Amino acid sequence: MRDVSGILIVKTGTTEPKVVERHGDYDDWFLQALGAATVVAPFEGQGLPDGDRFDGVLLTGSPLSVRDEAPWMEALGRWSLALTKPVLGVCFGHQLLGEALGGRVERNPLGGEMGTVDVELNAAGRADPLFAGLPSTLRVQQTHKDILVSAPPDAELLGGNANTTWQAFRHCNIRCVQFHPELRPPYLRSLLEVRGIDAAVDDHDHGPRILRNWKALIRS
Repeated sequence: MRDVSGILIVKTGTTEPKVVERHGDYDDWFLQALGAATVVAPFEGQGLPDGDRFDGVLLTGSPLSVRDEAPWMEALGRWSLALTKPVLGVCFGHQLLGEALGGRVERNPLGGEMGTVDVELNAAGRADPLFAGLPSTLRVQQTHKDILVSAPPDAELLGGNANTTWQAFRHCNIRCVQFHPELRPPYLRSLLEVRGIDAAVDDHDHGPRILRNWKALIRS
């Protein structure tokens, strides 16, 4: 665990080894975007700290599936729902929190989303500070096959598209996005290349602004 600031990054998996060699891992990408933070990896057996000691808590993406139903995943879901500070779930983190809140995660029957994809914000999304200063159509980086197939009760939908209805939602202090705001285009190109996936990747990405907005939100 690295304990260096007021943001806690909960690392929920590790990406392809060749990508890690070239560009770093999930936690490195968030550290580049957010600056110094504490990193804990419960999937490696590390214990979870008192999350409310931090200004905000972020759950990363992962190549793992919520449907693996590993014990640490259920424990992380319970721990996250008990937090009172701002929480951001990304990709796997979005799915894990959505299921912890009472939704359901399954493989997307329409197929996965890979590359740069449009996500449409609804009225609630356009008004949410997470998307301040952004257009109603986001251009974001995606790499996922699982989705929330049923809505978490009492969660408010913020945005979606034809492939994935629940691309972004909020519930009290929790905000979640299915896409990867931390994933820079060169990193995504390398990841898709290693996985043998042909998908377009656009350099026009709104992800960094979303992370800056979240950082501002937790300090407000």
